[in-house]
Amino acid sequence: MHDEDDDWDRYGRAVIGGMAEGLSATNEASQGLLLETSDYRLSLGLSIGLNKPAEADRLLAIILAHDAESPAEMEQDADEFCREALL
Repeated sequence: MHDEDDDWDRYGRAVIGGMAEGLSATNEASQGLLLETSDYRLSLGLSIGLNKPAEADRLLAIILAHDAESPAEMEQDADEFCREALL
């Protein structure tokens, strides 16, 4: 049986886990807003990726051009996030 609450909890743990370093560097009062903003930005990115793949490719290229991570590292992080959030 598929439980949407379990799915939501797993997704939330994956977001929090992915942001653990950033959360530890912020004060506790700001953490909720930071998580809410990150959740929204992740949802926005997924929507762009599904509905506007050409724009998603361009945006990712811009991000990677100014990010220390390589495309392979980003893909590995994405794979890890999906495993945590979906499995």
